[in-house]
Amino acid sequence: MKAEGVGNKVMLIALLCAALALFLYIRPRLFAGDPPPSLLDRLPESEVVGRYNLLNIAKETNSLMFKNKVPFREYMTYDFLLGQAKGIGIDIQSTGYFFSNGKDEWGTFVTVIDSSKIQNGLNRLEQYIHVSDTVVYNRKVKKIKDLGLYIFYDKDYLLVYKGTKIKRRIGKAIFAHEGDIENSWEKFLKNPVFKDEDIVLYSHSPRLKKFGLDYALCAHDSDSLNIKLKTYLHSSKPLKIKEKESGMSFERSKHSTKALDIHLDISEFKKDPSGPLYKWILDLGKKVSFPTSTFFEAWDGDLSFQEGGTQLINEEVVEIGYDEEFNPVEVRKVNKVAVPGYSLLFSVNENGQKLVAALFTKGIVTKQGKHYHFLFSPPLTLNILPKSISAYTAGKSPKITTGSSCSGLWNYRGTDVLFRIDSLKKKEVYGSLEFEVASLIKRGKNKR
Repeated sequence: MKAEGVGNKVMLIALLCAALALFLYIRPRLFAGDPPPSLLDRLPESEVVGRYNLLNIAKETNSLMFKNKVPFREYMTYDFLLGQAKGIGIDIQSTGYFFSNGKDEWGTFVTVIDSSKIQNGLNRLEQYIHVSDTVVYNRKVKKIKDLGLYIFYDKDYLLVYKGTKIKRRIGKAIFAHEGDIENSWEKFLKNPVFKDEDIVLYSHSPRLKKFGLDYALCAHDSDSLNIKLKTYLHSSKPLKIKEKESGMSFERSKHSTKALDIHLDISEFKKDPSGPLYKWILDLGKKVSFPTSTFFEAWDGDLSFQEGGTQLINEEVVEIGYDEEFNPVEVRKVNKVAVPGYSLLFSVNENGQKLVAALFTKGIVTKQGKHYHFLFSPPLTLNILPKSISAYTAGKSPKITTGSSCSGLWNYRGTDVLFRIDSLKKKEVYGSLEFEVASLIKRGKNKR
């Protein structure tokens, strides 16, 4: 009996020891406060969100900056930016995040590694521009009135903001809880497109819906000469548009300042006039009474357009003259007149003649003498064939060739902007937009 009693006591002591050990193990977890929110939890919901790595961008653009002698380029180098950031306690080796409504609001969050140093940076800033203090939720916020900017920081993050919702944005940041990540950020960060790029923008703006798109992404690339913006568009429904392997096109003129080449299979697209993109194009056409539905019935998917340079055309002028007896008579003269170079070509099917008739009926195309006008275009020669319709200001048709890519050119204030559809899938469109940096810099210098 004694042995049994001793055994029971030993068992009881062992159980008590185990219970004490378990209590000591779980006690910190039972009485610990809520875990702090991450930087992602503090970010606000917005139409446009994005991320960036400033140091990697500085590395990538270094050759572009120095080759083109960009002003203040020495302040955009990797080493300079890293040194300055460390000096004011900001961690730019970590990812930064930005948001915008696409109009008049934007902001960016960065990680803070030593908040005690940030005031030194603000003191240096005050040497160049006036900085005042304001209070939001009993927190001091710096305000730069001349720029419309607010600067707010805490022990582990800093917000630079421009807009009218500073109270709401700071409130989201300081009252955030773990797991509070907003819907737009969650969708963006889970998206695998452009995952390895150093700056990526994501938009789920309602303005995309009218094109039948539910979101879009944009990323940045550059070399020593050009900046390239890569784009991705996603639709929740099939686009019903495919790429053609090839189609008729005008040979690109070196004088073109605007150009467009499209080669698409729209056989399925034109069957669904209730589609968002179809309806948007239809509404666009209504503004000038364009017979959009008739156009889609006739169009076979190829379109080539160019504008640029000048062409000399013969223009008949009627003047009032006088005969030998001084009676007024009409005198017809032919003058050489310079007009903007202009050419348009699109492929058609058996409904081509129906489209031409509709364009004349709507007043989109009008005839004046031997020439034709497309709305407010210069005088054109119109050439109607069974499989194509073309119009041009030149005396003869530009050379027709075979094109395969969907691309275009737009000269914006002296800078050639090239755009292209790189890939067109069932619900996805990959594209790119590229422009030369040197011409942009030159235009900026001319402005000054």
